Amino acid sequence: MNIPGIRYEHFSEKDYNAARELLSYDVDASEDILRVLAEEPELFITAFIEDKLVALAQVNEPASQTYLTVFVDPQLRRQGIGSAMVKYAENELRAGGSQIVRSSCRAGHQSSLAFARKLGYDEYFSSAYMQRTGDCFPLEELPVRLYTDEDYLPTQSLYATAFHEMRVRVGCFPDSVIAEPSEKGRRAWIEDAENRFVYEINGEIVAYSHLCGHEISSISVRTDFQGQGIGRKFVMYLCNEIYQRGSATVDLWCVVGNDARSLYDSLGFKEKYVKEFVLKTL
Repeated sequence: MNIPGIRYEHFSEKDYNAARELLSYDVDASEDILRVLAEEPELFITAFIEDKLVALAQVNEPASQTYLTVFVDPQLRRQGIGSAMVKYAENELRAGGSQIVRSSCRAGHQSSLAFARKLGYDEYFSSAYMQRTGDCFPLEELPVRLYTDEDYLPTQSLYATAFHEMRVRVGCFPDSVIAEPSEKGRRAWIEDAENRFVYEINGEIVAYSHLCGHEISSISVRTDFQGQGIGRKFVMYLCNEIYQRGSATVDLWCVVGNDARSLYDSLGFKEKYVKEFVLKTL
């Protein structure tokens, strides 16, 4: 779809104030976009009509499965701008080799879901954004240490297997497979090693986690060690680590239907909102 006069550009620092103003028109829908914009502005594409910023899109790097979300000025919606920007971004991703695109919106935003369905996106799964504020946990010393490159193969296997089994239990991921190790993944993990932790018992890695700012972005316990309280202790340790780094809050995402939800509830995490994810094959 072509909109007369629309111009697409990669996000530039000069557009930051205009982007913040645009996103301020719908705080609930834009909260996550604003957070990513502050941390990874290189992921964004802007849309202008003349000199007016009318839309913003987060377009993750092309990969076999990637992520896209679009925000349009609320006063200019239902004029085809959002559809045009989605098509533009999809073409960019397709050219880069992407095969599957995910997107998301807040639960209850029926107009956003209807918009996604119209563009060929199918409902996929839901995830709760949770947050904990409070004091550090009283905790004995645990056998937790920073991740090293030598840990990659056993840790990647643990992580990939645990998440695959969770997705199977939840039942919303018919396409789930156990992710294979790769040199690209190994390089990415070691480049961010200061934010990755492993939990050992008798010299064996039995749990793994990755932090991203003040968020626990992933935590997994080896299947044969689940149900022994390791996950609880590990989450407490990670919360303390984030607090000690200077954050007043700890955030995480929990897939709706994941058994770990009861653990997070018991440790004082509160649900802020739920996001519904959709999926499209290009």
